[in-house]
Amino acid sequence: MINNYCYVPIHSLSGELIALELTVLPHQNAPQTGDAESRLLDQLLTVERYADYFQQHGLLCCLTIDFPLARAVTESPFIHQILNQLPFLRLKLSEDFPNLHDGPNNPLLRALTDQLNILWLGDLGAGDANLNALQSKMFEVVKLDRQFYLDNVRRPFFNVLIAHIRRYTNRVLVGGVENAGQLDKLVSNKVWGVQGYYAQSMELGALDGTEGR
Repeated sequence: MINNYCYVPIHSLSGELIALELTVLPHQNAPQTGDAESRLLDQLLTVERYADYFQQHGLLCCLTIDFPLARAVTESPFIHQILNQLPFLRLKLSEDFPNLHDGPNNPLLRALTDQLNILWLGDLGAGDANLNALQSKMFEVVKLDRQFYLDNVRRPFFNVLIAHIRRYTNRVLVGGVENAGQLDKLVSNKVWGVQGYYAQSMELGALDGTEGR
């Protein structure tokens, strides 16, 4: 099971590890088929294996959910029970999540938050994850789309853009940072975290010392 996944680290701007994103590896053994509840259960049990590590080190863990996985979260009592045992887990909505712009008027989004799931918004600026979703204030963390960041980081309005996003969340996450100059710019804009700058990925075994075994 654990060979199906890796973690993508999220660091503070000073280089401190603050969170890990569980990512499905693109190989034939990864459970990308089958019913949504089974796929989500496989991911949750993988995270649960390292629960002590996350809690002892004060780390967050996020995994991306699409519409079928979100329904499994809200409709499966068993999934809900597991989530209650993982207080460090966050659910990141994929950029193509249906009717994301409806915010709290989206019944599935409302059901997720009513169950006290803590949500992250992924890929802001990609087109689908738009400002209406951001302005709902339903999201603990907002991650900029990588290409959107690279296209705009050198433009004069970038600082204004980050300031606007921070009106709705104090935690802005950025992927695609290329150099120390860009990192300094994020520091001045009080960005919360960066992904893929200090490290690209981690094997799950690195969390319990079984890496490479």
